Amino acid sequence: MASSATPVTAQPRLLVVGAGAIANSLLPRVARMGWSLITIMDGDRVEEKNLERQELFAPVDIGKPKCEVLAAWLRNMPMPVHVSFVDEFLDGSNAGRILALHDVVADCTDDAHAKRLLDRKCAEYGLALVSGSVHGAQAQVIALHAEGPGEEIARDDLFSGKLGGEQDGCDMRHVPLATINETGRRMAQLLQALASREPVTNGRIDLFDGHQWTAIDPPTT
Repeated sequence: MASSATPVTAQPRLLVVGAGAIANSLLPRVARMGWSLITIMDGDRVEEKNLERQELFAPVDIGKPKCEVLAAWLRNMPMPVHVSFVDEFLDGSNAGRILALHDVVADCTDDAHAKRLLDRKCAEYGLALVSGSVHGAQAQVIALHAEGPGEEIARDDLFSGKLGGEQDGCDMRHVPLATINETGRRMAQLLQALASREPVTNGRIDLFDGHQWTAIDPPTT
């Protein structure tokens, strides 16, 4: 059975969850795609250690909410962008309220628990989800709950197993900048397709090995 996702509207609203390194790479790439709204959600603050891998932050931003700094950066672009921000971490108490106001979700979080929550809530609300992850020099990008070929599939169908505490975050100082930028670039390609109402394959995993991308098709029933 093909995905029963809610069709993306003519001027869709994009929610970017996570305002760290992947979001820093992604946002400049998606800002001009014609979204009617871009919302950035994260409860984290800019720290000095972020400056090396999160290129949209400057020393003057240390201590400020990451989501607010990124929203201000987008508002200063030559082309006007309607931007909002939510200075909260995603959790079970706010996920439904925030997701219900958007059409497409970009998962730029760095822990597996948040990714599973986003997957469940996007499935519940029928929202297309593009999720990016990095580990060392490697990366993976996946689209879920989107209109297009492939079965409707959940993240747990692809990545089974019990989550451990070591999956609660990722030290981006150990991730090459090239890997971060490749992740943002590939996520932007999928988001462009969704914004243009082009089909994407549900559950296909794009893997980056530090040099090139390889696509792994989802399992079929």
